[in-house]
Amino acid sequence: MATGNHQRRRRLGVVLSTVAVVAALAAVATQVVRPTAARATGGTGGSQVVQITIDVPALVLDNLCNADVVNLSGDMTITTITTPRSDGSYTVFSSAVAKGLTGQRIAPPPPIGYKGDDAEDTFSYVAPPPYPSRHTVTHWTKLVPQGKAPTMYLVTVLRETTMADGTTVPVLQKAYLACSPPSHH
Repeated sequence: MATGNHQRRRRLGVVLSTVAVVAALAAVATQVVRPTAARATGGTGGSQVVQITIDVPALVLDNLCNADVVNLSGDMTITTITTPRSDGSYTVFSSAVAKGLTGQRIAPPPPIGYKGDDAEDTFSYVAPPPYPSRHTVTHWTKLVPQGKAPTMYLVTVLRETTMADGTTVPVLQKAYLACSPPSHH
């Protein structure tokens, strides 16, 4: 688990959790939540930037905070920026933005919409040698109901691998719903 600095900025988001949902979503995460091709670019001052987009197409999940069944869809973009440090390690800045992430309660009636809160979730840590260096990073996005219902959170757990050249590649390990944001990264 990475130790570092976590921040939230207004941009767009979702998040929610329970053991039953974790098991169900983990089973479909590899089939339904598909990352698109990673894109790596050089940054400024020797920084490396890698960006992936996770496509969440029509995913039906149970909101165990209130027993709603919600159809969730949209995209989440994960960006890592890796900057060299004088001691041979790297500072890694990892951010997640879920633009256009929405949901609709499909049961019980009446339907209620959910929209992302427009927040960017960020986390930074130091990746020391030897390389490759691996860290687990948790991001979450808040999903706000458009009616009388509790707020949900979509939690995504990434395995980020930093290579000797400073490139850090995030890989989705699991995703699940929670009633509150996770207390750790």
